[in-house]
Parts: sequence; C-alpha cells; structure tokens
Amino acid sequence: MQINKPHLFIELNDLKYIFLAVKYNEDFNFEILSTLIFESEGIKDGKIIDAEIVIKNIKKNLNIIEKSIGFTFKEATIISTQISLDCRNVSGYIKLSGAQIQEEDITYIINNIKNKITETEKNKTLIHLFNTNFSLDKLDLKNLPIGLHGQFYSHHLTFFLLPEIEIKNLKLVFKRCDLNIKRIVHKNFVNGINLINNYKNEILFASIKLGKNSSNISIFKNDSFVYSQNFDFGTNIIVKDLSKICSLTSETVNNIIADLCFDDIKKNNSNEYLDKKYFDEVYRKISLDHIHNIAEARIEEIINVIFLKNINIKYFINKIKTMHISIVDRSFEKNFKITFKKQLKDIYYVCIEELNNDEDLKSSLTTAELIGKGWSKEAIPIIQTKESIISRIFSRFFA
Repeated sequence: MQINKPHLFIELNDLKYIFLAVKYNEDFNFEILSTLIFESEGIKDGKIIDAEIVIKNIKKNLNIIEKSIGFTFKEATIISTQISLDCRNVSGYIKLSGAQIQEEDITYIINNIKNKITETEKNKTLIHLFNTNFSLDKLDLKNLPIGLHGQFYSHHLTFFLLPEIEIKNLKLVFKRCDLNIKRIVHKNFVNGINLINNYKNEILFASIKLGKNSSNISIFKNDSFVYSQNFDFGTNIIVKDLSKICSLTSETVNNIIADLCFDDIKKNNSNEYLDKKYFDEVYRKISLDHIHNIAEARIEEIINVIFLKNINIKYFINKIKTMHISIVDRSFEKNFKITFKKQLKDIYYVCIEELNNDEDLKSSLTTAELIGKGWSKEAIPIIQTKESIISRIFSRFFA
C-alpha cells in the first residue's frame, strides 16, 4: 500500500456508478480527495451487459475525477454487486498424537483445501477467503495454536468465488479504460463489515437484503463472512400478487404502498376500504385489511424460503439470534416493517436497517478502510498477483 498517493475505488451497481478517490497517510487512515456518483447504464444484477456503454461512462467520469485532483490513475479497486457470488465452506484436519502443531501442518491442510476448490471450481475465480474457524482438540481458538501440543487440529476456510467469465468481462472493460483491477471486493462483505462495526457484541448474525427483483442472505460469525446465497425474487413478487389477486395494475399497487402504511392500519384494526382514486373506471370495495393479509402471506413465504426453511443454512438457523433486514424499496420498509419483524420476533432479535442518502458512498468508504488496514479474518486480500494462493495466505497468517 503506497501512502500519500491517490487510490481509486469504483462501485458498479444497477442504479449508480460510484467513484471515490482517497489518499492514505502513514497510519493508513485515508483522506477523501474526490467523489463522483452518477446514474448507472449497462449493468444488470451487478453484471456488465453492455460493455460499450459502461466503457463510455467510466472513461467520461474517470476523466472528470482525474482532472479534479490532478492525477492519472493506472489501477482501481472494484466493489462488485454481482449476484452470482458463490460460497464454499471446507474443513481440513491433521492428527497430532500429542505433538506440537507447526506452520508446516497448517500449510498441508490449506494446500489440500485449496486443491479441492481448484479441482471442483475450474470456471470460477476466488475473490475472498476467510479463516472461519480453527480448533485444537475440539476447542475453538482465537489465534493459530502454533507450538501447542494436541491430539487433533482442524482448520475451516470459507471461499467466495465469481464466475471466471464475469471477471474477464470486468478486466476487458477496465483495460479499455486504461485501468488495471487491483482487487475485487464484494459488497455483501462490505455490508457485513458495517454491521460488525455497528454491533460489536454480535458473534453470529444474519443479514437479509431485499431488493425489488432479487434478494440475498449473508451470515457472519466471529468477524468472518461465512455464507452468502442469492434469490431471484424481491419485493416485486408482493406487488405481482396484489396486482393479480386484487385485479389492479402494478403501478396502482405501487402507488397504494407508497401512500399508505398497512402496519398502522393492522395495528389499529381499521376496517377501511381502498379509496376510489385508485380506480380508473369501476370502483370495487377492497378492504385494506385484505391487501395487508395478501402481502403478509407472501412476506411469510419469502422469510421461509430465504431463512427459516432454507436447508442450505440449517446448521446456522438454531444458532443465530440476530437478524438484520434491509429493504431497498423504502415504501415497503415504511409499510411492512412490523410485518417482517413478526415472522421472526419469537425466536430472533430483528433489526430493520434503514437505508438513507449516505448509503451510496458508505460501501466505498468502508472498502477504502478495508484496503488500508485489512481485515483480521480475511486470508487473501488480493487476487491479481503472481504469488501463489498459499504464499498469500501465509503472508497474512504469519506476518
């Protein structure tokens, strides 16, 4: 990490492109030099779908930010929002029979784990690797037990990968903009860092993000990112249900959700009907309670699919005590906050994370801090280097 030199961070998401230029001091704290946020084009589900439009936009705005600080960038850290992020959890172990555990023992375990991933995920590229857990004689440890005696040592790693073709597309686009990709950081990890920093006493928690057309659950344990899964549905599935069952257009349903607060209506046991202004021609009596019940049934199904009945996370379900939910559509956040909490409140502490105008830049600022100071549980911070995966892991383990 070079100090007193500008560093560039770029987030590409479906709504906005976000540029952040910073400079680090001797303590690896950073100073913001310039920011630039503009409307997104050519991106869907975090993927590049129109390279020429993306290249044009990046070049245009890169030129603006370079002129503003008088510096020409040659590389950038990319914050990815691609929904095709894959997660793999793998454990390895070694029998010690009373001997000391050495660095070589851990090297052996990680080599085996790395080889398994390499063999089975040939079309994917590793972007994050975490030391999820290590234990000696079934005792979980905070630090590597090098030099200690024991009978059995196990080491658990969590790998996060993106499709190789998507990495190639990113490199192609940025090469055309005369930029090398220094590192790719996934936004799910960055969002987790923000929650960890805000809720320092939470050892194990889940985070659900509900977009309009896609959703995600991420799980964090002891400061490690341990699981992520995406779903191809979001709050629009509720809009479609209401539209179909109530014979209303999607536009009308969205207007109703924006105008009213169904949580309050339910709480007050109101027996009101939908106002006539929502009907273009023939008025029909549709109770607000009926609309809420339809939405509540779909919300229950969403929570079941993503979390409560998700067989992929059955190991975590009974251990997690806290659930963080963020809802991209603020009308739904306002309207059904209590309804979402109701699905989980008997078992979990549920926090609805309110999104605000500062969210646009928040991920980039957190990533800048991550790049400057690192993250204790992350074993592989850089993907573009000639070092082997193993040598990079151990540069962090034994520094």
